[in-house]
Amino acid sequence: MIDNEDRKSKFTIWEKIAVAVIVILIIIIILLVFNQNIKEYFGILKDWYESSN
Repeated sequence: MIDNEDRKSKFTIWEKIAVAVIVILIIIIILLVFNQNIKEYFGILKDWYESSN
């Protein structure tokens, strides 16, 4: 018999894929929601970098 204590609770390949897909979807949603803010911050950073040179 296999003891439950001997078997470590590792994720299966399908669970790893599911977690990766969920993380990617969350990142995409965040980027879509904050797209305009990210563009503005990038523009500010770019202007600051160019003015310092």
